[in-house]
Amino acid sequence: MRRHSCFQQQTHRWSISTDGGCLLGKGNPASNIVRSQSCFTPDQHPRGSWSSDSSDSSEVGRVCYRVVVIGEDGVGKSALASVFAGSPYGMYADCDQWADDVYERTMIVDGESASIILLDTWDNQEGSWVQEHCMQAGDAYLIVYSVTDRASFEKASELRIQLRRTRQSEDIPIILVGNKSDLVRCREVSVAEGRACAVVFDCKFIETSAAVQHNVSEMFEGIVRQVRLRRDSKEVNEKRMALNRRRESIPKKAKRFLDKMVAKNNKNMAYRLKSKSCHDLSVL
Repeated sequence: MRRHSCFQQQTHRWSISTDGGCLLGKGNPASNIVRSQSCFTPDQHPRGSWSSDSSDSSEVGRVCYRVVVIGEDGVGKSALASVFAGSPYGMYADCDQWADDVYERTMIVDGESASIILLDTWDNQEGSWVQEHCMQAGDAYLIVYSVTDRASFEKASELRIQLRRTRQSEDIPIILVGNKSDLVRCREVSVAEGRACAVVFDCKFIETSAAVQHNVSEMFEGIVRQVRLRRDSKEVNEKRMALNRRRESIPKKAKRFLDKMVAKNNKNMAYRLKSKSCHDLSVL
């Protein structure tokens, strides 16, 4: 499989301590995570940084976020985790047994360093203590379904409701992820359905393919942006947004302006814009 150039950060394999305490640990998110031997051989380790803006990056004030991946079995959660971890062979790596593991990776997003602790520990057995802990552990969530499996899409909606009930007093960043977008002929869930679901549940939306590494880096960069939008001050976020807008191309700026003008007098257009905004991971 062709390796995407942006996945070049040195990574490590982690495992959960037997008491599961790391899932609810406060303060240092990795304080109860036990490091185990890396699944890469020395010559396989990808190096460098996973960056959305490497030319303008800095290591000032690295922050750590716990991101939990949840969803039905077989939707590609561990495949996405494998790509995130920097496997040189993606979902077909020898380390595809990484389920129930935890991974850490440092990223540069919009010129700022952030470290993600990714928890691929979800257990679909009803009443599992792992489910309860996962629902409490995350700073942000990726709810994954397969676009080739409508039942997994319906389950993703149920998980969004369950997460809202568990963390009802908190504004938790959530991205609804339609994985396996490369399997066009097997598709059962349309892009429009995914967007509409995200609008209803007030979360973000993106389609990915772990197999061809499509939109995976954008998804993880987006979850960092979503956490920052909720945690940082209004002034800091406005400064970031102004910087990002300056980087936009002129045609993109013009289109965004025209869309807003049309939406003022067209309710259908306004809904379409709201639907599209659910996959704009740079805004709330």
